[in-house]
Amino acid sequence: MPVRLLAAAALLSSLGCATARPAPALNDPARASEEGQRAMKQGRTEDAIAAFRRALAISPSDVDAMRGLVEAHFRAGKIDLLCSELERSLAVRPDDSLAHYGLGMAYFARGAAFEAKAVEHLGRAAELRPDSAEYQFRLGVVHLEAERYPLAVECLKKARDLDPSRSRHHVSLAQALARIGDRKGAIEELRAILALDPDAHDLRVAHKLMDRLNDPFREFPKAIEPDFQRGLEAMEKADAPQQAAVTFEEILEKFPDLAVVHAALGLCYYRIEDSGRAMDEFRRATELSPQDARNFLYIGDLYFAKDRYDRAADAYRSVVERDPLSDHAYERLGAIALQAGDYAQAARWLKPLTVLRPDDPATHIGYSSALHGQGNLEGAQRELEQILNKDPKNLEALSRLGTLLAQRRMETKDPVLAKALGEQAARCFEAVLDQQPQNVYAAKMLQSLK
Repeated sequence: MPVRLLAAAALLSSLGCATARPAPALNDPARASEEGQRAMKQGRTEDAIAAFRRALAISPSDVDAMRGLVEAHFRAGKIDLLCSELERSLAVRPDDSLAHYGLGMAYFARGAAFEAKAVEHLGRAAELRPDSAEYQFRLGVVHLEAERYPLAVECLKKARDLDPSRSRHHVSLAQALARIGDRKGAIEELRAILALDPDAHDLRVAHKLMDRLNDPFREFPKAIEPDFQRGLEAMEKADAPQQAAVTFEEILEKFPDLAVVHAALGLCYYRIEDSGRAMDEFRRATELSPQDARNFLYIGDLYFAKDRYDRAADAYRSVVERDPLSDHAYERLGAIALQAGDYAQAARWLKPLTVLRPDDPATHIGYSSALHGQGNLEGAQRELEQILNKDPKNLEALSRLGTLLAQRRMETKDPVLAKALGEQAARCFEAVLDQQPQNVYAAKMLQSLK
């Protein structure tokens, strides 16, 4: 299903049609909507439609239920019937904002031929409910899909201002801002999602946008693409970095101001262990393309490899100023701060890394270590428990959690809490010993808890 249609199908504006009263046991709109979502995932579109109608009968202003109803009709091949139904409802109640919203999304789902009607009804919904971030957001998305970027920016800014807690508002606005040439504004909107809880879809879209903003080949001369490609292929061969360097040097004789070629030449010099010349090329690349985060990343990695952590940190900070989604830079900044014992700084850098790598145990363990070092034991415990909720046998998380709980047990003056913490810690070390019976540390800690 095309992305454009999926976006529309997941939006809905409710209306009448809910004549039967739900049974008392089902008098919960959230529960009915959950049933509808489950039914859709299982391909039971008729059951999904019934569930979303039930949710709307209970809560006639439920925007989420309306979106579900639109999507269910779309998947069932009945979107035109829903449009007719919503049109009839609006004939009776022309100021029903939710009906306008649902009809706008339904028309959007039907394709480009109905785009004008989608804009008409979504715009009317937004006029009737100017305080609705959802209405502004969906109208902005339609404008974005239709490449009406200034209008998209206007609507999406309103959605963001009305509800800044939704990562999708920031990501879509970033897309629109990038399209009108506001690179700085787009980057700041992407930075904002690091303080939120973006889902996998929002992260994918954000990364794709950031990659486009960072594309070093935007103004690359077509005439030298074959030579540059030949140099890249040579650089990939273990015994040919010098040959690649010659190729890049020949390109720079003709085009001395191509930052991406200077960066590639710097990588060649780095591979042949000529760090001085590599650094010269990387610095020249940053001068020619100061907005490109990758060139600062190369400098940071070069300094990091030489244990020049202060210089490396400066470079990595330059990276995240330009690319707030650079997980590599956050990881290195966190590692440098942890090594220096600066737990506050480590937590500052590793927190966004947990957003960018939500399923990576090592990231959560690192952040937990920073919180532990700050004395935030409960926060550190939450990070470890998050790992174990997904992977109950993670040995490092089990051992660290056991150690942390044992420390909390020693520090508390509440005997009841101390007993509970001790039992929890013991279970962690027992789980470690189940997998590693010879683990001396776990055995000693377990013995100390008894």
